[in-house]
Amino acid sequence: MFGRSKPTVTTATPAEPEVRTAPAYPEQLGWAGIAIAAIGVVLALHGNHTQDHQQVAEGLALAVIGRGLALGRPPVVRHLAIAAGLLILARFSSARGDAVIEQLALVVAALAALWAPPSPPGTTAQRKRIAALVDSTPNDALAPFAQRLDKSYIFSADGQAAVAYKVRLGVAVASGDPLGAPRSHEDAVRTYLQTANANGWRVAVLGAGEDWTQWWQEREGLRAVAIGRDVIIDVESFSLTGRAFRNLRQAVQRTHNFGVTTAIYDETELPANLRETLREMVQRSKRNPHRGFSMILDALLEEQHAGTKIAVAFDREGNVAGFQRFATADRGREISQDLPWRVPGSPNGVDERLAFDMIEWAKEHGARRVSLCFAAFPDLFEAKPERGFDRVGYWAAHRLDPLIKLESLYRYLRKFHALGKQRYVLLRLRDVFPVVTAMLTLEFGVRRTRRRERRGWRRPALRDS
Repeated sequence: MFGRSKPTVTTATPAEPEVRTAPAYPEQLGWAGIAIAAIGVVLALHGNHTQDHQQVAEGLALAVIGRGLALGRPPVVRHLAIAAGLLILARFSSARGDAVIEQLALVVAALAALWAPPSPPGTTAQRKRIAALVDSTPNDALAPFAQRLDKSYIFSADGQAAVAYKVRLGVAVASGDPLGAPRSHEDAVRTYLQTANANGWRVAVLGAGEDWTQWWQEREGLRAVAIGRDVIIDVESFSLTGRAFRNLRQAVQRTHNFGVTTAIYDETELPANLRETLREMVQRSKRNPHRGFSMILDALLEEQHAGTKIAVAFDREGNVAGFQRFATADRGREISQDLPWRVPGSPNGVDERLAFDMIEWAKEHGARRVSLCFAAFPDLFEAKPERGFDRVGYWAAHRLDPLIKLESLYRYLRKFHALGKQRYVLLRLRDVFPVVTAMLTLEFGVRRTRRRERRGWRRPALRDS
């Protein structure tokens, strides 16, 4: 079985700003905010009717302020400073007779004044605790991805469970299900909800499992939208025999015929020259190694995440043909695949070979399950749909495949015949636009690497005991 060694390298981390846990205003002020917003809308509409653009701007600014109060957005010094600067700009623009700049600055100042406060990324101490909770979380393929460096954390009162999340556009997007001890899960979720309410954040969940989806629906009234399925390999029973696995068997055999070999390393124990080769391979590709949120790790090849393994394929001449990173949970009994990387022109079947050899390695080292990449919207690719909405989704998925690679990923995953339980997006219908925008930017946007992350403490890899 596996064990985790203690971190041997640590770097002091600057104190993070605290997240508010109590509402900034009494409940009555929220109702007053609704009234203020309504008055602002009326003023803006009246100004539009009378062609009074100054009144339109003032009405919109009032509506925005009222909206912020209604949402319970607390004042943040940095945001207030920005708003003050914009008001100064509006004043100077008015003196110069530039009405357009004045009115625009007035509205943006109101928006900035009560903009949603950010969520600071987890501290070094929090990440140590999260690594321990991931190591104790069973039956959750997404648990290892809670360790992304850009995530924030909220813990249960006893510290035995946590919710990983990130705020984007005023939406606190929870990443998957709670981590840690099941008895403390609900307390962690309740604390997450209280924190979101205290900061005026909308609530949404990306990648919720079936059991927690039911909880969110029954307790909080969130709506569920299925986004795909886990792909779970039962290590003990998996085999390439049988007609169903013919395509996978042929793909694996093809790589053997081409002389492809594989090796599996702890990420912290990669030879330096091999690590540099893999980094150069990633840089040459057109894919962004930092993207993702709920189902992809960051800090590729940077030794930042505990329990990661790197499976590398070599061609007949010993050159790298591809590699895959795998993360672990539940003391190594759960292994989850990150994005596969393949050298253009390498033999077909390299991705399948790496996954198969990792499954064999897992069987030899006491792991119970291997989760392959998440299968997003698999029903769209099974057969051409007949219903209108499904046909639109089918058309969009095919047209966007050169960018998001969903169809090619599905063709790879279906060879394993291991589609598991559904995963869901959970949200309130009134929040559809900000939630969808926030989730898309989290999953496909580019994360800026902070200096403190590049220089932060390095997590140890899992080691065989």
